[in-house]
Amino acid sequence: MDQDSSGWTARARAWAEHWPRLSEPARLAVADAVGLGPGVRVLDAGCGTGEFCALALARGAQASGIDVAEGMLALARERAPEADLRVGDIGRLPWADDAFDVVTAFNAVQFTDDVPATIAELARVATRIAICNWREGAHLTALFGALTDNDSAGDEEAETRKAVGRPGVLEALMRDAGLVPEVAADVETPYETRDLSMLISALRDGSGFEASDDAIRDAAAAFAQPGGAYRFENRFRYVVATRAI
Repeated sequence: MDQDSSGWTARARAWAEHWPRLSEPARLAVADAVGLGPGVRVLDAGCGTGEFCALALARGAQASGIDVAEGMLALARERAPEADLRVGDIGRLPWADDAFDVVTAFNAVQFTDDVPATIAELARVATRIAICNWREGAHLTALFGALTDNDSAGDEEAETRKAVGRPGVLEALMRDAGLVPEVAADVETPYETRDLSMLISALRDGSGFEASDDAIRDAAAAFAQPGGAYRFENRFRYVVATRAI
C-alpha cells in the first residue's frame, strides 16, 4: 500500500491522544530485548507518531522511521525531531541493504499486502529484526471484532492478521524469510479509559470506528468497572530474530 487510504492522516492527533500508551510496555520490552542504546542504528517500520523513535533517541541510538500516513509522521517529527522520518511503504523500504543494526515493527507487518515479503524486506536492511503484534485473546481485539461488520468475519486478510498473533506463526514466517528467532515473549498491555465518552472518542475519533454510542456501550459492557471506567486486559507478543548467515 503506497498511500494513506484508510484515513490515518486525518485522525493522527486523535490517535496520538488515546492509543500510544497502550503499547508503551511493549516498546520498552522490545527496546531492552534488542539492546537499544548508544550508537545503535534502528529503523521503526510503521513508526506512527514516533514514540519508539523518541525512545531510541533518548537511549542514544540513531533513529529512523517510515510510515504511510503523512499526518502521523508530522507528529513523529515533533516528538523525534532528530530522527530520519520518511513517508513510504514498509514493504518497499527506501534504504540500502544492511543500513541498520535493528529494525522494529509494532502492529504493522500484519496490515501489509504480503506479510512474508514484508518480513523479508525488513531483513534486507538489518541483521536483527523485532516484530511485535497483538497476542490473540486480547480484550480490545474482541471489542474491535464486535464493532466490525460481520461480513468480514471470514475474510482471508482478517484471518491472516489474527494468525500472526498466535505463538509459533510469526516464528515460522521469520524462518521462511531466512531469519533465526532468538527471543519470543508476551507483554501485558492493559488499556483503561476513565468513562464511556473517552472510550467512544478513542474508538471513533482515534481509530475510525463508525459504530453508534449505543453499539459501543453494548460491546464494551463486559469491561465496565465500578465508577464508570472501562478496562481491557491485553497482551502483545514480540519475536526477535537475526538473519541467518
